[in-house]
Amino acid sequence: MRRENDPRPITQLNATDVGAHELTLRWDRPAGDYTDFEVQYLAAADQLETRTTSELELRLDGLSPYTLYTFTVVVRSGKPATILMSSRAHSAVVRTLQAPPAAPVRFQPSDATPTELAFAWDLPAADAHGLLRGFVLEYASVEDPSDIHTIEFSPDARSGRVSGLTAGGEYEFRLSAESGAGRGASARWKQRMAIAAPPRPRPHALPAEVASRRTSSSVAVRFRSDYFSAANGNVTGYTLVVGEEPREDTPAPLPSWRDVHRLPLWPPYQVTEPYYPFRTSAVEEFVIGAERCELDSPPYCNGPLKPGARYYVKLRAFTARDKFTDTAYTLVYTEADNTGWIAGGAVCAAALCAAGAGALVLRRRRARASPAAVPATQASRPVRVSDFIDHYRLMSADSDFRFSEEFEELKHVGREQPCTAADLPCNRPKNRFTNILPYDHSRYKLQPVDDEEGSDYINANYVPGHNSPREFIVTQGPLHCTRDDFWRMCWESGSRAIVMLTRCVEKGREKCDRYWPYDTRPVYYGDIAVTSLNESRFPDWTVTELAVCRGAEQRVVTHFHFTTWPDFGVPDPPTALARFVRAFRERCPADGRPVVVHCSAGVGRSGTFITLDRALQQLAAHADTLDIFGMVHAMRRERVWMVQTEQQYICIHQCVVAALEGADLAPPSPPPNNHHLNPAFEGGG
Repeated sequence: MRRENDPRPITQLNATDVGAHELTLRWDRPAGDYTDFEVQYLAAADQLETRTTSELELRLDGLSPYTLYTFTVVVRSGKPATILMSSRAHSAVVRTLQAPPAAPVRFQPSDATPTELAFAWDLPAADAHGLLRGFVLEYASVEDPSDIHTIEFSPDARSGRVSGLTAGGEYEFRLSAESGAGRGASARWKQRMAIAAPPRPRPHALPAEVASRRTSSSVAVRFRSDYFSAANGNVTGYTLVVGEEPREDTPAPLPSWRDVHRLPLWPPYQVTEPYYPFRTSAVEEFVIGAERCELDSPPYCNGPLKPGARYYVKLRAFTARDKFTDTAYTLVYTEADNTGWIAGGAVCAAALCAAGAGALVLRRRRARASPAAVPATQASRPVRVSDFIDHYRLMSADSDFRFSEEFEELKHVGREQPCTAADLPCNRPKNRFTNILPYDHSRYKLQPVDDEEGSDYINANYVPGHNSPREFIVTQGPLHCTRDDFWRMCWESGSRAIVMLTRCVEKGREKCDRYWPYDTRPVYYGDIAVTSLNESRFPDWTVTELAVCRGAEQRVVTHFHFTTWPDFGVPDPPTALARFVRAFRERCPADGRPVVVHCSAGVGRSGTFITLDRALQQLAAHADTLDIFGMVHAMRRERVWMVQTEQQYICIHQCVVAALEGADLAPPSPPPNNHHLNPAFEGGG
């Protein structure tokens, strides 16, 4: 009950200038006399804060973000030394604003492999400072700190895993939380990844004997750089293990040739010190038994083998001195010792050796000639369709060795041609990669804009197809700064289809800037408006029809997006790509207008798609021969590195074999409810 002499309470209490850590309380002047005002609030669960002022406002700081406070104001009159009287309290509830969260705590690895790290962390509720949106983990190699990868986690996540790391590499990780007020401070962790022995290779990855180089004291074997994965660390050295019996228990260090050559039955021995042969070539050919092993020879000496003997050979790969993995054994033989009758033919042998040496020198000189000096006959290698499956099996033998040799011959095709326009200072920022530039003679030229230097440039080339020497325009995945140029190219060339063979982001890295709308609303790229009419989703790809408008003119462009090409390698199974090519051709029969094709760099996946499209069209036309090598050769004369990897080259052959063997390559129907129309366009489908 209010006494007659008590001061009157305030009637209004408001908070202004509210921030995350501060606010101002304002109230009205009470009726009657008063001395001052007492303001109280709970600064913490058990901490009552009291402030007094004679003003009609009070600035408070040191508050906690996104916290509900109850502020109470009491009007007082008199002095504590006499009689202090107080009014009834007047209260108001106010929430402070959000702030960036504090750094997560206890951020550290909970599990590790050579290529993966599992992390755990915590964030007390009081440190969220608002409505938590999630956690962001950024990481980069210490050797290349600018190449930052990002992984996002949900607000309730307190652990996460990072994969795809390089064994033996050192990384710095930064974890931060994000609220409605933005991203907060980071917790940091630096980690050097462990190195383990290489993973066990595939069963058919074996040293292969080069039978033509077999003698009575030596054998030659061939092996490739891709026998062992670098998943557990880069392979730093190789050696060969040889013995007359195939023991499995062959720990390091092994005996040398000197240790075993006097024994009646040679146990496995190490031929050389570990060495790395793949700096300039993907294939190594090594002769076992090629040295004499004098007294001053190194500890591991490659001494001669016994004539007419059987040996077991395996390849050993090292990631560190004490970390290694072996292939399975290969069985090889030395020739019998025929020196008795060979002596009688020494003169003839000498003459033949001289002739052979001359031919070898001539071949080597030719091999060292300019990359441009490729004989015209090598530009085409047709294979009869009726023989193609057998041809593929032959090329695949010996761990794809013949594929490797054939693909190696494409290495320098076209590389002597100039890329002057791409290297102009005004055009360099328009290239996604500094080493993938369009040749001048075949580059697509945009219509110049107001004599602006470089306005005719885009990283794109005309490339031949089955129906026309300019059937395709192959380009890089657009950058944010080249999206407008990309759509100018589509418009000016009259293209009616775009084939996209990458996702916009793969493994945390941008591969292509998104250049078409997310929804049915139009998006402008320069003076060109693009609107999504309808979208059909299939298991491995999406087909979208786009309305493209410039001024009063409108066209429809079909966008074919293959979405399951893995970050590294080729589609598995490759028939998924073949079905996609068939689906594309059913929707886009040749009509003289070019098709725009791109991946990220616009060379590897794009070249694979075009070559397969050409091959399948030739099969449909009942061609007698197929020339995969010639198709790739022709493309590489127009754009650098088309069909970029040997794996892609083999994938093309695998798809052709599947087609010849009668595999079901018919495009599937879209699943139910995976077809979307834009209601703004009548009959948009």
